[in-house]
Amino acid sequence: MAVTPRNPLVLTLTLDKSTQNFLTTLRSKYFPSHRNFLQAHVTLFHAIPPQRFPEVDEELARLCASTNPWEVFVNDPRKMGNRGVMVSVRDRRQSIEWIHRRILNFLKDGVKEPKDELTEQDKRHWGKTAHVTILNKAEKEEEVQLCLDEVTELFEGMKGPDDKFGQKVGSAIGLQM
Repeated sequence: MAVTPRNPLVLTLTLDKSTQNFLTTLRSKYFPSHRNFLQAHVTLFHAIPPQRFPEVDEELARLCASTNPWEVFVNDPRKMGNRGVMVSVRDRRQSIEWIHRRILNFLKDGVKEPKDELTEQDKRHWGKTAHVTILNKAEKEEEVQLCLDEVTELFEGMKGPDDKFGQKVGSAIGLQM
């Protein structure tokens, strides 16, 4: 019998090792060390109710069994408000958005009582691009600008001769809860 976790569940997209290491290195350089307890990650859901673990685990197993790894593109550094910097994670077929929508519909359809509900943050349609936070909750806007300038320069340096913009090409290889 599976043990039900006590804390809300976070669901993230798993990236290949090279892409994961690249993003974690950036995050480690810029994210305030006293706040940085995690590797770089693409969060799909922030707080799935813990009692829903068994049903969500089964749904994710079905989803992963029918989904092969796919190519993702990390690029487009930009500010997150005035205290952070992120990089976008995109794919050609909008697979990340499709997976998010499928899981969101599954979670909404499975609500049996109020405690099964998602938070307002997780209920919202995912109109934004998947991303990895490189810097968050910076104390000074100068830190944000320095990070943005340096990360933008890094991606500019990744441009090929015929490329419109620089990017890190990697793979999405699964989901992790």
